[in-house]
Amino acid sequence: MMADSAFLYTLNPDGSAMIGYEDYDVDIFDGDDYEVTYLLDADNYTNLLHHLNIPLNHDTKKQLKKEFGKHFDSRKFEEFCTEHCITYERNVRIG
Repeated sequence: MMADSAFLYTLNPDGSAMIGYEDYDVDIFDGDDYEVTYLLDADNYTNLLHHLNIPLNHDTKKQLKKEFGKHFDSRKFEEFCTEHCITYERNVRIG
């Protein structure tokens, strides 16, 4: 059976990161996929890890899933970032 959603995480060479999720075959979008990503520059990504107490050499993706859920609770993530003055660029893609 194919998964109905995926947790997305990419650490870039410059220290920035992309975190988010993709839902597949979403009914309200006529079966299209729905993807939400958050881009954090290196400083904000480091700040996120600091406030989550995740060491830089740790399995970050696993820890992020533990904190925000395997299907990624974007509301919880946004509230956490607001609370800790972490800025990000939010992107949504449907299709």
